[in-house]
Amino acid sequence: MNFLVIISLVFLTSLFLLFSKRKPKHRLPPSPPSLPIIGHLHHLGPLIHQSFKSLSTRYGPLIHLRLGSVTCFVADTPELAQELLQKNDLAFSYRKHTLAIDHITYGVAFAFAPYGPYWKYIKKLSTVELLGSQNLGHFLPLRTHEIQELLRTLTLKAKQNESVNMTDELLKLANNVICQMMMGIRYSGTDSEAVEAKNLVREVTKIFGEFNVSDFIWFCKRLDLQGFEKRYKDIHTRYDALLERVMSKREEMRRREGKGKDGKGKDFLDLLLDVLEDEKAEIKITRNHIKALILVSLLLYSLNPQ
Repeated sequence: MNFLVIISLVFLTSLFLLFSKRKPKHRLPPSPPSLPIIGHLHHLGPLIHQSFKSLSTRYGPLIHLRLGSVTCFVADTPELAQELLQKNDLAFSYRKHTLAIDHITYGVAFAFAPYGPYWKYIKKLSTVELLGSQNLGHFLPLRTHEIQELLRTLTLKAKQNESVNMTDELLKLANNVICQMMMGIRYSGTDSEAVEAKNLVREVTKIFGEFNVSDFIWFCKRLDLQGFEKRYKDIHTRYDALLERVMSKREEMRRREGKGKDGKGKDFLDLLLDVLEDEKAEIKITRNHIKALILVSLLLYSLNPQ
């Protein structure tokens, strides 16, 4: 028995030494010293971009970091950025999914989807249909009205000798145009749906940008140590209810008035409902796809001025 134990220990030690000396399949860029479990997280401060810059200054323009159990690379020169984002954009187009992103966007968000048929179809739908010259022409009166509203606001402020934050006003202008082109509601409007959409976008933007330890430490994935799960489930529930109301109203209007909207331009919601109802559509989508696409569009285009 003792002989078998010794033989087993020698065998396991040999295996350990063999595999510990094996060179990695790919050479990784340099990296700072790491710690068990957390990796290089201790090198990052509150302003992450400044931490990356400091590390790149010490270890080179391309460095390898392990953020908990997540591997990432930092490129610090225009040449490397072009190499990664332009020449090899498909290889590096994958975006890290967090638990909040997966849950709130139904796991099918266009902005976080891998490059493939679905991504290409939605991009074509957005650029050719929604942002095509004919559809943009239909929305010209809408844009003209919003510009006139901005000019009236500036005129009133000037008469009252009040200062104006032009960044806020221009963001409101862009938000109102985009929201009406997305789903027919005015972002700065007073109706409950517009106000609710504005508040939800603010909450989603905030939770997407916060650090959740469960996204980086693998054995914490099932542990809600910071209370994120309760928050993103609440946001998801409220957003789902809002979009269901908006979609139901639009579907009722389409049944009553028809899909053509009397020659008027179609907003993004109308375009997506057309695809949903088309049995011969190139890509099959569900109601969850529509909700996720509307949410991502609002996040991308409707920057919250407050």
